[in-house]
Amino acid sequence: MKKTLIALAVFGTFSGAAMANSVTLYGLIDMGVTHFTGIAPTNGGNGTVGNGTVSSTGLSSGVQNGSRIGLKGDEDLGGGLKAIFDAETGFCAVGRNQAGTTLQTAGNRTYCTGGGFMQRQSYLGLAGDFGTVLAGRVYTTNFNDEAAVDPFGWGLTGNIGNMSLAAQLNAARANQVVAYVSPNFSGFSFVGAYVFAPNPQGTVPTASGNGANVPRAYTIDGTYAAGPVMVGATYTEVTNVTQQNALATTVNDGSVKLWDVRGSYDFGVAKLSGIYESDKIAYTTGNNKFWMLGATVPVGPGSILASYAEAKNDQLAGTPTGKQYAIGYTYNLSKQTDLYTSYAHIANSNGAAFTVGDSTDGFKGVANQASSGFAIGIDHKF
Repeated sequence: MKKTLIALAVFGTFSGAAMANSVTLYGLIDMGVTHFTGIAPTNGGNGTVGNGTVSSTGLSSGVQNGSRIGLKGDEDLGGGLKAIFDAETGFCAVGRNQAGTTLQTAGNRTYCTGGGFMQRQSYLGLAGDFGTVLAGRVYTTNFNDEAAVDPFGWGLTGNIGNMSLAAQLNAARANQVVAYVSPNFSGFSFVGAYVFAPNPQGTVPTASGNGANVPRAYTIDGTYAAGPVMVGATYTEVTNVTQQNALATTVNDGSVKLWDVRGSYDFGVAKLSGIYESDKIAYTTGNNKFWMLGATVPVGPGSILASYAEAKNDQLAGTPTGKQYAIGYTYNLSKQTDLYTSYAHIANSNGAAFTVGDSTDGFKGVANQASSGFAIGIDHKF
């Protein structure tokens, strides 16, 4: 079963006279035994130590999906208008991830995913015939694009996030977002979003430095999906990025431009999918490039998953390159519970240091050293 993506949801504060008509408690618990190799030795996550690579074996709090719990609901305002909300937090289903010399990191080992309490998703909006307008912390369109075509759904050890540009740019979620999502027009839909705080910390930057420019970001996304066909494209730009220009002077008027094209076709006996991404950073030469081809093959109550992905960085000398091969299998015990297993291998060259991870585990790699990961586990949604 592929990772469930709740692309748009909302969190609000309710007084006694403004209670939601319906509220749903939902969640997911995922546990899997994992084994990873090709990891840089670390000192409790506080930097690499020693030479060579090490391995890590443990019980993960989320391989196919990060464990989570949330509240969502809506209020009928009349005339076809609804207020909608969703507030979702991650939690560590196994207690805490490993914290030894081969630290399994999850961004925040207290919540394992999302970075903090109710930080997986937290937003509020209005929905009607005109579409949906919302504000808060949300998944980015770049993340949703990748997850939609990834046979592993941005989960398991073969997931697209091991090397994708959204992952490299830390662009899976965005803070302080105002977004519009259109209705479906005979298969076509689009999303427009503006981000007040594109930095990873999530706070609005103060105006300082050369030119006193404040970073912002915006995204335009279009998708056509009808029957077995899906195609789409996205353009994202982060403005006023701090970096060095050609004169080695630090400025904050640069930009990062990221775009993708993607598609899939379901033949019934198999679904094929793919994506191509590229980004351009101002005051640098070359581009980061990433592409993936994948297949999902239904087999009884489950599916065989397979993909090949490649990432190149033309902005660095030698063009660091990573190549990932992945295969997996999911078996549905019910609509809510499935068993899974997956294996992925990354070959690095020319200074690349990509490593295999999963929905909650990530590692530092070693340049030019291969990495692999295996997992077997269970996922239950409620």
